Amino acid sequence: MDNKRAEGKNVAQSAIFKNILNKAEAYLKHPSQVAKLVTDTLKKATAKKGVGALAGEVWENLQLLTRMIKAATAGEYKGIPTPTLVGGVAVLIYFLMPIDVIPDVIPVIGLLDDASLLAWFMTSIKSELDRFKEWDATRPIKVSPKEKAQQETETPTTDTSFGTPKYSDRAAGDVQIETKSDL
Repeated sequence: MDNKRAEGKNVAQSAIFKNILNKAEAYLKHPSQVAKLVTDTLKKATAKKGVGALAGEVWENLQLLTRMIKAATAGEYKGIPTPTLVGGVAVLIYFLMPIDVIPDVIPVIGLLDDASLLAWFMTSIKSELDRFKEWDATRPIKVSPKEKAQQETETPTTDTSFGTPKYSDRAAGDVQIETKSDL
């Protein structure tokens, strides 16, 4: 893992990544662009999830980073320093770039530099991530207005007349049951 972190640090110090940091600052001025970046990152990550370099811990870290960036840019989470936010957005931009230090079109190996950069970045902001995880765990689960409306308009599929007389013209207890001897 130390080798991965060293590789990630090398990527972070590359000229390519330094240019990406400038792009990340521009992205942060437009939260809708950041939201699209998060969505696109998760789509690519989902498609590549089975690839060795993007399995397990890397996938979980990517999800955690995107949640933190999304919460920070939406103004919900305020505990993240600007340089960390810029770095996180830059990591996502790098992840989406098809041509980087190792081009992503090369199967498996193409994602190694992305995974290394992510591992290095996540290690370098560990205390901030821990604070975010703590904050995130205490948040109530949000239900979108669409989901809420859907829940309210759904018709129940259960028999709501349970325990009530089936016929309004009969009193409770006035139900006749046929037995075998009546037949």
